[in-house]
Amino acid sequence: MISTQKNKMKNPRYMEILQKNIRDALSVQHVILLESRKILDDLRFIEVLAPVIGPSSDPGIRGAKRVSFDYYGKQYKIMSSMILYKQALIRAFDNVYAFAPNVRLEPLANTNSDRHLCEFYQLDLEMKDKTIEDVMKITEIFLEKLLYKVDLLCKDILSDYNRNLIIPSGPFPKIPYSKIVDIADSEGFPMLYGDEIPWEVEVELSKHACKPFWIVDYPAGSRGFYYKVNPDDPSLLLTMDLIYPHGFGEASSGGERETDVRRIHYLLRESGENLEEYAWYLEMLKTDGQNSAGLGIGVERLTRYVLGFDTIDKCTAFPKKPGVYSI
Repeated sequence: MISTQKNKMKNPRYMEILQKNIRDALSVQHVILLESRKILDDLRFIEVLAPVIGPSSDPGIRGAKRVSFDYYGKQYKIMSSMILYKQALIRAFDNVYAFAPNVRLEPLANTNSDRHLCEFYQLDLEMKDKTIEDVMKITEIFLEKLLYKVDLLCKDILSDYNRNLIIPSGPFPKIPYSKIVDIADSEGFPMLYGDEIPWEVEVELSKHACKPFWIVDYPAGSRGFYYKVNPDDPSLLLTMDLIYPHGFGEASSGGERETDVRRIHYLLRESGENLEEYAWYLEMLKTDGQNSAGLGIGVERLTRYVLGFDTIDKCTAFPKKPGVYSI
């Protein structure tokens, strides 16, 4: 059984919401949501409502656990990511997005993390017949437009925190995963080729960056079953992470989606997943699988980056931190 911490906040959260910094964060977040919708509408995306529960969800969530519950005699999951469901939706529309709720039971080691929540929202994008390069380009356009508008509309709030928001322009730099391994070793965080990149390494890289950058060319087998193998180099996956500059760390993950049912079936079985949970997904890909690519951008992490706040719990109305009971 997972032990929990019973530490309480200094004030109840319903009181903390009245504090200026939290009200400012929620005001900026409102602008982020509003302007994101306008930009994505201009880019010909259609907004959909994300599922909250389902028979399956993303299992590849970096040590976090999914929440299962009895749903009329069947085991269902609370969404840790809508990635599988985006692949279903992209069969009906060329470009879709959703502000999707996610629940992930993070390890207790992340209780005092400045960027981990157990409940958060993600701006999920998916594009039919697009490549990883297309996704990176669209994301760069989106972020440049969004940060410009947020800086313009929230200038007074940003000024209160001496936040000089730099508006990045693409293309963003790309760093191959293999180089990250070398950097990790030199920084005293040795990692094996194929391991997840430690948070500390991401933050250290981020501290030395003056604009967002991509980590690309992850090795095959290092990430989720839904990422496609690079046909030009089967030892690599067509997946990437976006990292914010100035120490704010990971912004987003994404890539091209795997449609080879045999490979997915093999990877699910090898990782010990219950294949029955994914029966609908495998059948969908077998009968009507579509090539697509996409990514997800954490809304609270984006809010934190915009304001330059030290911790992410200031960037949501009702934060859920690992092991901490709260409203």
